[in-house]
Amino acid sequence: MLTNCHTLILRRLLGHGETPPLAEHDLYVYNVTPDSLPLSQEFRARETHVFAPPAGTLARYPKLLWVKCHIVVDNFCHYGTPAKTGQGLDPARKGGYTYRRGSDLVALVGDFAREMDREIGPAEAHYLAHVLVEIAVDYRIYQDDRSVALVLSGARAEMTEAQRREYVEGVSLLYGCEPAKVERSQGAPSRFYGNLYGVDSLFLGGRTKIVLRKLRLPFSEGNIGRTRGLILDAAEKVGDYPEFVGGTVDMLADRGAWAGEGSLAAEEQ
Repeated sequence: MLTNCHTLILRRLLGHGETPPLAEHDLYVYNVTPDSLPLSQEFRARETHVFAPPAGTLARYPKLLWVKCHIVVDNFCHYGTPAKTGQGLDPARKGGYTYRRGSDLVALVGDFAREMDREIGPAEAHYLAHVLVEIAVDYRIYQDDRSVALVLSGARAEMTEAQRREYVEGVSLLYGCEPAKVERSQGAPSRFYGNLYGVDSLFLGGRTKIVLRKLRLPFSEGNIGRTRGLILDAAEKVGDYPEFVGGTVDMLADRGAWAGEGSLAAEEQ
């Protein structure tokens, strides 16, 4: 899932209101780390969607738990289980919300790809359809509750210098890299989305870049406009997303089932 969905789930799990306490704002930044770092040129998604910390890391940097939470949620939305199930599983056999709902959008994605002069097979169409579901859910959340997006933007802006140092140190240890690499990746979302990076433009115009990048199409005004239409069509199909969010929060409430240093990987992005 994408930032609004992860943020909404975490906010409910932690029992926070519209504005989380300042002391816990940074938890939301940790929570989107697997998706935000790859928007830079420093990390690949397959690196960040693995949680395998060296022994003792979680005890030293307990907020890294919320990075793992992200991976658990991704697995749940893809497979319907907290852990990844099966290597190379056909998209049609994945039981999570995004692939089940994505099956309704495969034809829509196929038609869009042909209009854009891109030929894709059934498996790739289903994969792209699940991505479209994630984008559409984030857009619907933005429409339904704008405060969700403001949580993450506020968290990024209001982290203290001490919290930033702790974040860089912990994340670099988790991913086995130099702290400078994490430092260089800060601000990657705003650089990737450019002038579409803003609460009122990101979740429709900005997210077109995800679809266009996966189809290897240029970020032209015409392509962005066509992809906006695709997202709006998909948004009509995900009105049941609150059920997924509620089920995910219920699953995460049993922290004994997923928290801890045990390693975990998500689907390759």
